[in-house]
Amino acid sequence: MTQEHEYHSEFTTDQALYQLGFYLKALDLPFSVKDLYRKAYKERLGPHYSDEWLDDLEHDPDVLDSMSDPFTTQTIIETLLRNGHESIIRALLRETRNLGIGFTQAYIEGTNKWR
Repeated sequence: MTQEHEYHSEFTTDQALYQLGFYLKALDLPFSVKDLYRKAYKERLGPHYSDEWLDDLEHDPDVLDSMSDPFTTQTIIETLLRNGHESIIRALLRETRNLGIGFTQAYIEGTNKWR
């Protein structure tokens, strides 16, 4: 099966997290990227933990521009894995499993109007 569109070859972690946030909101899930990040890193980082930077993603032009490129749950997960964030993926899978949600790939194209 061929794709009509080419996927962005490499997203950044910030872009992938913002895209993941889009999915979570679109599916009206009861957890956010910030919740996943906290579950993945708060205990490990202890007093050095900080997640305020996640609130600033929506103000980064490069992050916002990534929303106009096609992306899928697969590209998000690949980006997070490539950049060493397997802990976030594990937290995501735990949360979806706890809610009885199956995780499938979805294709999103040109969502630049979402905020």
